[in-house]
Amino acid sequence: MARSVLRSRVIASLVLAPGMILMLLYLPSFWLAIFIGIVSCAAAWEWASLVEEKLVAKLFYVVVCALLIIAAGNYLPEEHVRFLMLMGSAFWVFVLLMLTFYQPSWLGNYLLQGFLTYSGYFVIVVAWLAMVKLNQQKPSLLLFLFLIVWMADTAAYFAGKRFGKNKLAEQLSPGKTREGLLGAVIGTFILSLAGVWWFELNIMQSVYFVLLCVLTALISVVGDLFESLLKRNAGAKDSGSLIPGHGGVLDRIDSILAAAPGFVLGMYWLY
Repeated sequence: MARSVLRSRVIASLVLAPGMILMLLYLPSFWLAIFIGIVSCAAAWEWASLVEEKLVAKLFYVVVCALLIIAAGNYLPEEHVRFLMLMGSAFWVFVLLMLTFYQPSWLGNYLLQGFLTYSGYFVIVVAWLAMVKLNQQKPSLLLFLFLIVWMADTAAYFAGKRFGKNKLAEQLSPGKTREGLLGAVIGTFILSLAGVWWFELNIMQSVYFVLLCVLTALISVVGDLFESLLKRNAGAKDSGSLIPGHGGVLDRIDSILAAAPGFVLGMYWLY
């Protein structure tokens, strides 16, 4: 990463992070749900821009996502929410398996195109619902989910920059390394210990929570790689240019989209 791009990325993070933390902790659930919904629709627009060409199709994509979000927030029974979180977690396990066998020859294939197009509805809506439910359960848990993803991303970057030699998924994201992934795991492990103290967990809960945090960090990487596949299939470098040094909204929340369902499911079992 060029020094100027890194500088822009750091400045943007310093500007956005404090406001995001305050909103996650103190914004009433109703208004936070609306805010996350707006961000989700922005991500839906960028997703649509990567899989659709016509403006009408892109607008239709956003409208459908918005309607699904409204329906899920107002009419989905609580017992179905848990099942949806389970389905969301299973989806990302499937994506992990798919990316394990990825070949560049897949790009442009109509089956891959269809999967990338229609999976966006599911991914965005389930992640929105997961974040809203986590906030309703305890705002600090939603903040901690974001902290896990931020820690994993930051630790992976600096560990990869300092020690990176072995590529993690060269055909999808050449900048990612196995050493960076290990850095993400170590960073998340340390953060999870702070979470044990923060949430005052007992010994059994602590072991479970640490494992959940590490798994959440690993799944967040899958979300990042999946968006890389989405962009490669579209021949795009970034999903957008809204955030200096970071690209688009989807570039910033791809890891959260993957991490949220499994973390929420884990929290259901913890409490």
